[in-house]
Amino acid sequence: MASLTAVTLSGDNLGQRHRHLNSLVREAHESGAKFPDVEALPELSPLDRLFKIDLAVKLQHVHYIIRNLKHDDMLFVSRALRATWLVHHQDIINPKYLEDVLFPEMLAPAVTRMKHWLYINLREPAMCQQFYQHYKPDSFDFAIKFLSHCSQDFILEELPKILPKLSTHYLKVLCEKCPRVAKIYFDALATDEDVKARYLAQEMSYYNSVKFSRLSPSATEYIVRCHKARLWSKLELYVAYFLHIPSLAARLSVEECQEVVLQLARATYLQHWFQYKTVEPLIKRLSPDKRAAFKKRVFVKKDVGEYVRAWPYSTPEPPPPADSDPHIFDDEDLRPVCGIKVPKRLIKKKKGYAGEYVEIESCFAQEKTDLDRLFDEFRFIGFDRALHELGQRLQAAGSVERRRDIFLVLVSKTGGRSEAVSALLRLAARHSNEPPHIRASVLRSLVKRANVWRLPADVWQHLLEFGHGLGLDGGPSEAACREGLHAVVIRQLLAGECEQAVRVAFLNDFTTLAEYSLTPDERHRVAIGLQNMLTATASDEEPSVAAERLGQTLDVIFNYHIHVDAALPTVMAVKSLAMRDAKASRCLLVRLYDAQIGRRELLRENLKFRCDQAAFLNALRHDPAALDLEEVARAVASGGSRFDVFISKLVLYFNQQDDLTSRLATLFQAMVAQRPNNHRKITIKPKVYRIRCTDVLRTNLTRALASLLCQLFKKILSESDAEGSAYLTYGPALRACAHRARPAINLAEWGWRKAGVKAVATLAMRCREVERASLTRALAAERRTARVALALSMRSAGGSLLDTFASAVKLRPAVALRVALLYFRRFGAGADHRVWDIVKPLFSSLDLAPRERLCELLKKADWLPSTIEPEYWATLYLALDKISNSKSVLVLRNVSTYLPEIRQDTLETVLLCMFDTSDDEVPVIPLPALYVRYLMLSRNDLDLEERWSKIGNQFFEILEKLRSENEKHFGKRLNQIMSCLKYNSVFLNSDYSCCLLVIEKILAWVQTFRLKEEFFDVYVEVHLTMLYYRAVRQSMKQMPEVFADVKRRKSEGVEAVGFVFGRYIVKEVAQLVETYFDSVIELYSGTLVDYLGGFKYGKSRSRFIGAMLRGMLADGVGLQRRLAVYVLRDRRHDLDGAMRTDIIKQVEQDRAVEIFVYADIL
Repeated sequence: MASLTAVTLSGDNLGQRHRHLNSLVREAHESGAKFPDVEALPELSPLDRLFKIDLAVKLQHVHYIIRNLKHDDMLFVSRALRATWLVHHQDIINPKYLEDVLFPEMLAPAVTRMKHWLYINLREPAMCQQFYQHYKPDSFDFAIKFLSHCSQDFILEELPKILPKLSTHYLKVLCEKCPRVAKIYFDALATDEDVKARYLAQEMSYYNSVKFSRLSPSATEYIVRCHKARLWSKLELYVAYFLHIPSLAARLSVEECQEVVLQLARATYLQHWFQYKTVEPLIKRLSPDKRAAFKKRVFVKKDVGEYVRAWPYSTPEPPPPADSDPHIFDDEDLRPVCGIKVPKRLIKKKKGYAGEYVEIESCFAQEKTDLDRLFDEFRFIGFDRALHELGQRLQAAGSVERRRDIFLVLVSKTGGRSEAVSALLRLAARHSNEPPHIRASVLRSLVKRANVWRLPADVWQHLLEFGHGLGLDGGPSEAACREGLHAVVIRQLLAGECEQAVRVAFLNDFTTLAEYSLTPDERHRVAIGLQNMLTATASDEEPSVAAERLGQTLDVIFNYHIHVDAALPTVMAVKSLAMRDAKASRCLLVRLYDAQIGRRELLRENLKFRCDQAAFLNALRHDPAALDLEEVARAVASGGSRFDVFISKLVLYFNQQDDLTSRLATLFQAMVAQRPNNHRKITIKPKVYRIRCTDVLRTNLTRALASLLCQLFKKILSESDAEGSAYLTYGPALRACAHRARPAINLAEWGWRKAGVKAVATLAMRCREVERASLTRALAAERRTARVALALSMRSAGGSLLDTFASAVKLRPAVALRVALLYFRRFGAGADHRVWDIVKPLFSSLDLAPRERLCELLKKADWLPSTIEPEYWATLYLALDKISNSKSVLVLRNVSTYLPEIRQDTLETVLLCMFDTSDDEVPVIPLPALYVRYLMLSRNDLDLEERWSKIGNQFFEILEKLRSENEKHFGKRLNQIMSCLKYNSVFLNSDYSCCLLVIEKILAWVQTFRLKEEFFDVYVEVHLTMLYYRAVRQSMKQMPEVFADVKRRKSEGVEAVGFVFGRYIVKEVAQLVETYFDSVIELYSGTLVDYLGGFKYGKSRSRFIGAMLRGMLADGVGLQRRLAVYVLRDRRHDLDGAMRTDIIKQVEQDRAVEIFVYADIL
């Protein structure tokens, strides 16, 4: 039994050693070895453990497999997961046992791998349903992987509950399992807005996930046989998109095929698809004597009956796109009145416009040539008749071009049939004195269409006679005729021998001949012939010419898909060339390697230029002696983790005495411990980058060395520490890679400070769930490991997470702030908001001035949960304002978005900070709209007085001072104040009752420096905002149930507000007419039109303006209604067609404004 456990593998390569290990397991199993005896034997190498695991898999020893699933080494975990029979042990493979017992004791990577193993191997519907239901509430992305293996009844029952979460991939998977899923999903698009929104966001992906090509012949036959009535009811849809037309033609009668073609020809909506080729199988069911007349009737005379312009029945259509237009109840985004100075970006400008290179097609139909007209004349005439008629015309033709056209039409009519080609060539033989270019064009067409290399010998002789002087014998050609030479080459290759002159001419203008329609047997024979021709030629040529010929040989191999064994002569020719000229052969070696051809034969040649992991693994599989250890060391030093698999295979299977592993470990040690040539130059600044590069190479080598040392890891580490020189020692780098050592290292014995942060971080991220809480507490207590503790705590919830953040805030505040942002981004709405309460004080205590990258990250945090965003942006503004006013101004836009949700004291602090700007690049009061909207957030008169005394008075004092100093800058702020008075968020909230009073105070302030008569448009705009506010509040009183529902508010509420707004407008206009004069309506209309343009464009604005016009017409009196006509004239394009037509009809019937309607609209 001792011989079983002391596993020593024999074999020259990796494959042989694999097979040897498998044979040992098989012998132990067949000999009846008892597993407890095997398990008790010592393990001298990882192979001993692999042997035990494989034997346990064979013997189905459950407990040993479970024990290895809990192991620290992922090699043993992965090996234990070969026990696919474990899925049948329901006492173990059930969600409760796994989550409560097994997973907490497994490493985190092992849990991930076993979850993947579960949904790959678990297939029993009842078990899959159990896993799906268990994981669905908390981990839907994992649960959905099991749903496709559940019963169809359960899938159909569960589907309506998860439709909004269904991705394109799992929609495809579920449809393949249960096709009814597709119907349920697409039916839900008409009723479920969430499903519709997700579908429209990735419409093409969802469509492609369920798209299928035409049905198979058997499916088509089944539909025709069992559902013929449904087929005829929607014939155009089935034939044009779904059914296999040849199978359909075979199942229908001749009369039915004829009716199908006629019905398709009548459907003008299918003209993009309907052509002869698509319905050819149906037409061929007709007898030959009727076929020509029917084709002429359908495709020439178009005598098919009355055309059908549209589908006679409903067809599948995508759901209408959601209304993504902005709504008039959405507030405008605010921007600072003056932009901050930003350096111009360096943008590479492309010369010219894209349109300069766009070819514009002519909109006129091209005139048909004589050849086109001749083709049309004989398009539906058989070959025999065409040969008779055109043969007579050929003798009478007066020009060579006309005779060429006649021959080309006859070539097309042969259809590639041998007897037709023979008849044509007999005719052509009588015209062998035609000019060379005419004969060449005919011969080219004939080769492409008629497969002339298959002609009988006598007919072939006619072709050669017709092609005399065109180079068919390998001699000089009087006119270009490559196709003729190709036909000769194909015929001779099929015969087994190619003449010398023909071969030379062909090689001078080589092609693979893959463009010709060869049968499978012909393709094989031509491919082998071309390969033999090219390889034989290459052996006698110079290296450069030989490389060219062998490159052409590879083209032949790839185009004809020659089997690997059949390509061996080419492989050996490339190997011979590599020995003669390595540089010339490199391109050929690369192509063969990428095509996975000859890798074993060209192993040593490939290793000279390809030093990646795949090449090294290939060498292990076939010939490890081909590896140059120094080249391997250089590649690993530059590649790092990209060689982990190679190193693992090497350590595991080639770790015997004087084997590759020991020799490579010795070489790596020497390279890592090597002292630089000049120790003093290390501190010189120009050499810093070079030393950093050297350190990276040394780190990569150390990573591999940690695996290669095996049992010597601890000894080498102790010797490295004992050397005493901080520069020469590589102990810290080895300890950082301790997780790659085998057997595993216990970091607790070293102590965390000695082990290093990297090793500790690796340990923490791989730890078991049962160890996570204690490990997190220990990590959080150390400043160096605070970041690791935070990353680990994000895998937990509740107190552990909060305690870790609380500790990190004290030890590493900047790290805590950065990780908090990552936490909110990862968990979104599910994040614990108490984390924000912990890190919020850091904004006031942490100095952000030297941390520019952190500042940029804080300003771009658009992923925060909506519940903390208002307070976050206000707090961030206060923090950035301490270091730079220009940086803080950029955050004000976000502050303005969440203005009503920000606490009043915080908002007042922000506004007071804006008064004190010490930065010259930041303008005075960069966002005056914030102050106005702050005042409009007052809930009562007393609150407004307090806000005015705290902020308002100082705000207007600064504006007055700015007005006296700089009228231009004051004008920009005044314009923003006027435009921000329309504040929908406050207007639609009845808790804020002082909006109208604020607007009146601002209007009174404006009157102190701008007279009403001189700036009439300003006053009209302010009054329109006041009327709009009153219309909103009046509508909310009249229709509270509408404004309580968001959807109804955005549809019915818009029309209600617009109608009341229109009534208020005509009443105010009536008062202005009484106060001033009648033509004030014309002045008022211009401002009103511009004011309406300030509402966000979209369908809601169309409904709003339409309702407003109806309100104006309802309450307007006499000529005052012309205001509605003016608005309709300038804003009619905002209205949809039906609404515009209805309003125009309404104003047409008003005699008082009839003249204005005809003058301005009609």
